[in-house]
Amino acid sequence: MDYSEFFFSIPSAAQDFAADVLPSFFEDAGFESFETADGGLKAYAPFDAVDDITVRTALDAFVASFPMAEGITYTSKKVADRNWNETWERESFRSLVFADRCVVHSPLVTDVPNLEYDILIDPKQAFGSGSHETTTLMINRILSAELSGKSVVDVGCGTAILAILAKKKGAGNVAAFDIDKWAYENALTNVELNGIKDIDLKLGGFEVMPDGEYDFIFANITRNILLEGLPVYASHSKKGTRMFMSGFFPNDIDFVREKCADFGFSLVDTSELNGWASVECVKL
Repeated sequence: MDYSEFFFSIPSAAQDFAADVLPSFFEDAGFESFETADGGLKAYAPFDAVDDITVRTALDAFVASFPMAEGITYTSKKVADRNWNETWERESFRSLVFADRCVVHSPLVTDVPNLEYDILIDPKQAFGSGSHETTTLMINRILSAELSGKSVVDVGCGTAILAILAKKKGAGNVAAFDIDKWAYENALTNVELNGIKDIDLKLGGFEVMPDGEYDFIFANITRNILLEGLPVYASHSKKGTRMFMSGFFPNDIDFVREKCADFGFSLVDTSELNGWASVECVKL
């Protein structure tokens, strides 16, 4: 399949911030992947799936919310299919330590600290090496949770890093799925790298979420997709099911709280990191 590549040229003063936040304003625009680049951000969508009016509308909304980003321009061109996330993940990812308890590293790195949990990630194809704040927030929550023997589902699993950590913490039945074929294939690779045999990995969206009620639900995706899935999460929950979510901003927390309450979830904890947020909810 051919793709459209949009390059957003971002003023230097706003580059780091805008590259992190801008993708969330395009979550309904049809883009499938984003990649940081010199001077800005690249975004990819199936050819002809995104039009200039949609892009301009989303960009105007972003600048209206964050005036310091004014001056962003963009160009577009047609490109051939490829694995969009491979370059930046493979070149930038080495190893990361979380709470002095968990180290995440690529197979190329062997000089790592001896910690309680050691996770191998070959991040050639999917979001979730741990380098993004939302993944860090989710990992910290999982490290603090009692998962022994518990059932877990990882929604939009990316590299499967969260599902792998759950298994290493002693979780029982663990399922994970992602709608992106590259993420799914990478998740399969990473599960094998870590010597785990029994994570139920599926390719697809909410429709492939395995039947049953889960003790824990992990969802680290964009806000709108998170909220779209609430009826599904609720139907796979029981009293006491705990749900960890991230992928949105601190000023979204109250909105997320209200939407979760509509489906019987009570927000019990929040955390923030560098302009990103996560919440923990429990099913009443």
